[in-house]
Amino acid sequence: MGRDAATDGGPTRLTEYTELHGCSCKVGQSDLDSLLADAGLTGDSDQLLFGIGEDAAARRLTDDLALVSTVDFFTPIVDDPYDFGRIAACNAASDAFATGAVENLDCLVVLGLPRELTDSAAGILAGMADTLGAMGGVIAGGHTIMSPWPFAGGALSATADPDALLTSQGADPGDHLYLTKPLGTQPAMGATRVTDEQFVGTVTDATDRPLDRIASEAVAWMTTSNRDAALACRDYATAATDITGFGLAGQSRVVAARSNVGIELTHLPVIAGTSALSSLFGYGLLDGESAETSGGLLVSVPPAATDGVESKLDDADVFYRAVGRVTAGRGVTLDDPTIEEVSR
Repeated sequence: MGRDAATDGGPTRLTEYTELHGCSCKVGQSDLDSLLADAGLTGDSDQLLFGIGEDAAARRLTDDLALVSTVDFFTPIVDDPYDFGRIAACNAASDAFATGAVENLDCLVVLGLPRELTDSAAGILAGMADTLGAMGGVIAGGHTIMSPWPFAGGALSATADPDALLTSQGADPGDHLYLTKPLGTQPAMGATRVTDEQFVGTVTDATDRPLDRIASEAVAWMTTSNRDAALACRDYATAATDITGFGLAGQSRVVAARSNVGIELTHLPVIAGTSALSSLFGYGLLDGESAETSGGLLVSVPPAATDGVESKLDDADVFYRAVGRVTAGRGVTLDDPTIEEVSR
């Protein structure tokens, strides 16, 4: 599909070289669980503080130092190489930040490109390097291959106090849930890939907002680091995860299952214009099922700590919304949640 577009004399579009885009290329939640079970990978290890099933793995190095490691890469959700690199870096680092580990951030880049797209490599790497630098991190090396589908990301490491690390397992009934970015990246970027002339008008008419404005806001959110959010929340939170390919509902199911609690989602902040686009495309945004790329942190906070965490988030100028609560039940429920359209 991408080769034809490139040889027709039109501009090369990264997104035309793959059928799945951004975090929507992740293996599905149930398929992943089955794969791990079939392989006998339980994550149990005396050598790790936590591992399989969490956003990252952590190993205690000393009494007051833990090494957190993670890997994340995906296919392009944008066509601009530099922006793709920025998004890939933010997304990969977010798994470490979800544990509260933000110090000594290093990245080993993972990059694959078709031969026709090798000219994009420098832009992708520059975007990753600039973004990691802004987060206090550095590219320490990497590995590059030829691949029919382009992808980028990295294996990252960071450090933290082992006794202060967060996982998806600590949520308690009564906790308040906060989300640090609005939802809607999948429909926002899906609209930019519509090329059928008969369907373009339908997509354009689906929302009152210009599609390029919706897309630019989605890119702005995807290139917003979760580092400041992690720093603001880590001293107050009982559990945390980042919202990516499983969507808000899917990641909430992970927290609910691993914490043995229920989660009630009552409020969904979405990028303005994406609710209508999601309804058109069938992405399930208003059910919390739409895949997110480089999404925000979902953090559970005890009632007594909500004022403190909100003050820290405000001081850091981090977007946040209270989106629900932890219950004594099981599973995840969305009972007619309020929808907030967010514009930058």
